[in-house]
Parts: sequence; C-alpha cells; structure tokens
Amino acid sequence: MKRHALLFLLILSISMTLFAETTTIEPSDDMYSDAENPGVSPTITQLWTANYSAAGHFERIMIRFDLSDYADVELQSATLNLRRFFSCPSSGTTATTFYAIDQQWDEETWDHTQHIAYNSEISMPYVFSGTGGNANVDFNIDITDFLNNWIEGNIENYGFVIIANSGQKLSEFYSKEHANADYHPSLTLTWQGNVNHEEGIAPYGVTAMNFPNPFNPETTIAYTIPQDSFVTVDIFDARGRLIYAISKGYQAQGLHQITWNGVDESGKDVASGVYYYRISTNRGTMTRPMVLIK
Repeated sequence: MKRHALLFLLILSISMTLFAETTTIEPSDDMYSDAENPGVSPTITQLWTANYSAAGHFERIMIRFDLSDYADVELQSATLNLRRFFSCPSSGTTATTFYAIDQQWDEETWDHTQHIAYNSEISMPYVFSGTGGNANVDFNIDITDFLNNWIEGNIENYGFVIIANSGQKLSEFYSKEHANADYHPSLTLTWQGNVNHEEGIAPYGVTAMNFPNPFNPETTIAYTIPQDSFVTVDIFDARGRLIYAISKGYQAQGLHQITWNGVDESGKDVASGVYYYRISTNRGTMTRPMVLIK
C-alpha cells in the first residue's frame, strides 16, 4: 500500500509539472462603435471594422474577456477565434491593429456613437485575409503576448479594440449574440497553475471528476454540462497521444457518467501511469489528470 501511495504521489507530481490545461471562453462583452454615423444603430449579432472614407465606414470592434480566474497562472498560449462572414474587398484583406482599451466599458451601457480610448503603446498588428465577399472564414489569432499584459497585471483588463488601418475596407464578424453558438468569438487558453475557481469547475460551467483516483482496474468519469450540447470524451496518455475515444454524441444538460477500464482502442490493457480525460462541449474543453496503478 505504501508503495502504491508513493508511486501515486510521484506520478501526480510529474503530471502537474508537465500537464497544461486548455480552456475556451466566450467574451463577457463584444460590440462595435460607429462614431461617424450616429444615426445608424449597430447590428448586435455582428462585429464590424473598417477605415474607408469613400464608403463612410469607420467602425471599430471592442471585445473583452473576463480573465479574473487566471491572474496567477502561467499562460502558455492564447488564441482569439473569430468567424468572418463578409468582407468588402475581393481579396478579403483588412489590415488592422489591436490596441489595449484603457477605460471602463460594457456592451450594455457604452454609447456606440463614441469610440473607446486605448493605449497606443500596447498594440499588435494583424491582417485579416482570405476569401472576400459573402464567405465564412475562421481566424485563429495568437494574442499570447498581448494577453500577458493583463495576466501579469501590467495593465487593467478593459479588453481590446480592433481598429482598421487607414484606407482599409470592411470586415464583418459574428458576435456572441448570434443565434448559432458555434459562430461566437472565443478565446482558447493553454495554461499551468491554479485558477481561482472551485476544483473541477471550468469558467464555462462544466464540472468533472473521476473516481476512484488512482484506480485499478477501472474508473468512472462523472461530468455535468450546463446546457444541451454535442459532447466528446477522449482519453490521452502523458505524451498527448489519443488512447481511447470513449464517447461522442449529443447529450442533454445535467449529470452524465462513463466508465473507462484502462484499455486502448484495440482493447489492450494500458500500463500504469498518468492519463488524461478530455471533455469537449459546444462551449469549450476541459482536461483533467487521472492515475492508473497496477
């Protein structure tokens, strides 16, 4: 028994060193401002950016993610996911600059006829390119260095504004208010450390645990999803290789349980060690470690 306990502690220590969590969250606020056309109300399901005087388009996108849970983590990567459904130039190119917003705002109270103030010293360029016109194009933008300014506490997190460079035509994206959740903007974070939420609870609301842990010969993975969703549950080894695609399908909100008996896709028993179960829903992905001891 002592041997197993020591082995568990050693494996768990190694796993916490190597293991990185991945979480996908939606914006707390997103909108666009249009100061030059005060009589035109913005479409709340869309996000526009342009700086093209010939057509009178000067819109700016404003986005903020709640990062308060991640103040003490070591951020490994941060990817902004946007889906564009329309762009004016046939080339589909809109050159922009991201700036850190430096004043308080929220989408419910901000006057869309006023452009937000921003910090010109904290910025990054990005060119939206690809197919132009009415075509869905997904953009996955690395904003790790940009985001670390908030994670590391260098500046207050008021989000960022996407401003098209001078002479750039319109690009339109879906906002978090769109009826199809698959089209919403999102932020995928990969990190190590402790987040400021209850153990097993991701910021998007999914809870999960497995029992027993450590286990032999099998363990039950119990998870709760906050809304109806397509769900996949996969098992990976410590090197990130897929061991077993354990479950896939549409599930109703609530508690679900599934058992893994320590075998791979071919039905062969796997060795003792650290494994990870990954639960993916329409809202994001949670990954957690478990230990098999034989």
